[in-house]
Amino acid sequence: MSAGETADYSGIPGLEDLSFEESWVLEIVRHADRIVFRVDAVLTESHPEFAPPRPGEQYCYRRGELVFDSIRTLRWEADGLVRAGIDPSGETDLGSIDSFVKVGETYVVVGDFGTLTIESEAPVFLIDPLRESAER
Repeated sequence: MSAGETADYSGIPGLEDLSFEESWVLEIVRHADRIVFRVDAVLTESHPEFAPPRPGEQYCYRRGELVFDSIRTLRWEADGLVRAGIDPSGETDLGSIDSFVKVGETYVVVGDFGTLTIESEAPVFLIDPLRESAER
């Protein structure tokens, strides 16, 4: 990919079988050199962990973390105060990811929480095994 070329997140290895536009961001946590999005992620039918949706759900959701490690630069722009909602289960809800693209070596993630522009290693998505085993 050239320096100015833009690509959708589905071209990033390990993220191709997820639908972040239908997923819910629960929390965004900044550590020293990493940022973590805690999400209820939608897995597509091609994902190895896919299962039919649970009763009352439209998609196959799995709790996990979208992790950006070794951050070199981070810019978080929000229009005013980021307001978290509360979902029907009582958990914090920051909305969905409306857009997630790679521009050169930078990732741009946009949602109700604002716009994060992140220069880092390639992001990874990790399913939360403790949460998943408790829910099954």
